[in-house]
Amino acid sequence: MASKVRAAVPALAAAALLVAGCGDSKPLRHTVTSQVKVEPVATPAPDDAAQLQKLLDARAESIQRGDAVALQRTSTGAAQQRRDRLEAAAAKPLPLSGLKLSARTTDVTGNRAVVGVLTTYAFKGIDTPYYKRSRVTAVRTAAGWRVVSEQARGVEAPWEVGRYTPRYSPHFVALAPRGLNVGSLMTDLEEGRAEMRRALPGVAPPARLLVLVSRGTGETRALTRDVRTLGSLTALAEARLGYYGPALRVNRISGQRVLVLWRQYGQRSTKERRLVIAHELTHAALARRTGGRVPPWLVEGIAMYASHDQRAAEAGALLSGAVLEDTSQQRAAKRALSLTALARPNALERLKPIPLSVAYSYASAAAYAIAAKHGRAGLLRLYDAFDDQSIRGRLGGRLEDGVMRMALHESLSQVQGETDAFARAHAAR
Repeated sequence: MASKVRAAVPALAAAALLVAGCGDSKPLRHTVTSQVKVEPVATPAPDDAAQLQKLLDARAESIQRGDAVALQRTSTGAAQQRRDRLEAAAAKPLPLSGLKLSARTTDVTGNRAVVGVLTTYAFKGIDTPYYKRSRVTAVRTAAGWRVVSEQARGVEAPWEVGRYTPRYSPHFVALAPRGLNVGSLMTDLEEGRAEMRRALPGVAPPARLLVLVSRGTGETRALTRDVRTLGSLTALAEARLGYYGPALRVNRISGQRVLVLWRQYGQRSTKERRLVIAHELTHAALARRTGGRVPPWLVEGIAMYASHDQRAAEAGALLSGAVLEDTSQQRAAKRALSLTALARPNALERLKPIPLSVAYSYASAAAYAIAAKHGRAGLLRLYDAFDDQSIRGRLGGRLEDGVMRMALHESLSQVQGETDAFARAHAAR
C-alpha cells in the first residue's frame, strides 16, 4: 500500500480532492487541489430558466425513486431515453436519501439550451454530501423542454456507471457491482476499522462510511478520474476538503468514501486486505485534521504506522550504500530520502514508481522513528501541530522545523537523523 500526495492550494475558498491509495509494493496517495471557479451565469428568459429548472427537479425526483417511466418523460431521443431507463434501474436499489439537480449556468439559443448542472446527492446514514457536474443539452418540444444528452464533467455518480448491490454493516454502506461475490468484504471493513482504532486510540473514523467497490479499471476511472496509476492500487480514501486561515485548517468535508479496486483487493490475503482497510480508514479518520500544511510524508507515514506497515528496509538499504538494479533511478531515489524534499505539496506526485516506493519507505521510517521516541501521542501531536495558526508559513523545511520544535522539542535535522538511524537499523539484508 502506498500513496501519492499533493497538498492543498492556500486559499480561503480552496477545494481539494484528497485521495489515498494502497497497492502492491508501491502504494499511492494522490491529492488533487483546485480553486473553486466562479462560473459566468448566462441570462436566459426568466420563463425558460424556470422551466429548465423544473425539468431538472422532475429528473431528480424520478432518479431517486428509480422511476424509469417518469424519467423518460423528461427526455427525448432513443439514446437518451435508453440511458434514462438504465440509470433509473440502477438508482432504484440504492439507499439515496436526497438528490438535487441545480442549474448553475443556463444558455438558451432559440429552441436549444445548454445547462451546467450540479448534482448533489446523499445516502441514508452517511454524513456527507456528494457532488458531480455535468453538461445537459435540452430542446424545446411541443410538450416543453426535454433533455437530449448529458455529459459528465469529471467523476460520475454510481448509478451512471452501472448497477450496484448495497451491503450494510454497523459502520459501512458498501455498493458492489451486481453479481460480484465480495466474500468477507464487510467483515474486512469492520476488522480494519477496529485495527485502526487500536493503533490510534482516540482517533475516530466516520460513524458510517460509504464504500464503493469497482470491478475493473473502466469503472474506477469513471468514479475517480484524478487517479492515473490505477494498476498499482488496491483501495483509495477520498474526501473533498475546504480550507481556511493561514494554517489551512479544514472547515468543510464532502464526498468522503473509500473506493475498493476488487481486481487487486480480492487477490490479497485476509491479513493484507484488513491492513489496506486500516490504512485507508486512518486517512478517513484524520481527514478533518489533515490541513493543507501537513506534509505528504507524515500523512502517509501515520497511515502506515496505524496499519502496522513498517517498510523502512528499502530506505535503510539505500542509506547504507545499496545500489538499485535500475541504476538510472538511483539519484532520484536517494533524493527521496529527505523529510524536507518530501514536505513539498506535490513531492510524491512527481516521483516515478521506484523513487516513489523509496519515498514511502522513508515516510514509514520517519513515522515509526517518531513513535518510538515520542509515542503515538507524540506522532499525533506533530500531525495536529501543522494546524497551529500561530506558526506562520507555507509547507516546507522552515515550517517543518518550527512545528517539530514546538511539538517534539527537536529540530528537523534531529528528526531526520533519527529517521535515518531507524531506517538503517531495519535495512534489508
